[in-house]
Amino acid sequence: MASEAASERILVQGGIVVNEDREFKADVLCENGKIVAVGENLNADGARVIDASGKYVIPGGIDTHTHCQLPFMGTVAVDDFNHGTRAAVAGGTTMLLDFVIPSKGESPLAAYEKWRAWADPKVNCDYSFHVAITWWDESVAKDMEVLSTEKGVSSYKMFLAYKGVFQLPDSDLFAVFRKIKSLGALAQVHAENGDLIVEGQKKMLEKGITGPE
Repeated sequence: MASEAASERILVQGGIVVNEDREFKADVLCENGKIVAVGENLNADGARVIDASGKYVIPGGIDTHTHCQLPFMGTVAVDDFNHGTRAAVAGGTTMLLDFVIPSKGESPLAAYEKWRAWADPKVNCDYSFHVAITWWDESVAKDMEVLSTEKGVSSYKMFLAYKGVFQLPDSDLFAVFRKIKSLGALAQVHAENGDLIVEGQKKMLEKGITGPE
């Protein structure tokens, strides 16, 4: 899901290009938002020139775990997809992977479309989604097939915490893992023990501890 790039040529000239294997002095030519050439003394005809002499030219970062505009336990993240992606670009991050987190009982596919409707009009950089699986039955399995084969979703997240809200029992977790494997996707977990957290909460309340003070 790419944000629309302006139709223009940009030449980043004379910088020190940093790749995974080496550093070297070069120009970087971009056309319509894509790098089309890296080399010395590139033709700048018609291009807007950015003088990068003495500066590092580093590939844009990819943030693989963000929560823009996330509704969560009665709150909503203060950064929507506009402000969140503006902040990302300002810091050199040019793509982010956010999370679709359906409510228990909500169709993952419907939740994905809802998140897309929030994001598409606002984003200022490339982005994609992980999708959380917060409950399980065969309708969820069918949604996952559509998400992976038609919508480009390649990773799913399950919660081992938030008992009664997002936490999956082991039997459902195992079924989700099997489905993810069949789709060739990536499984992620929020790795806390929701049952023990609840017991710890009870212990704190019995002691009269109800806040950080």
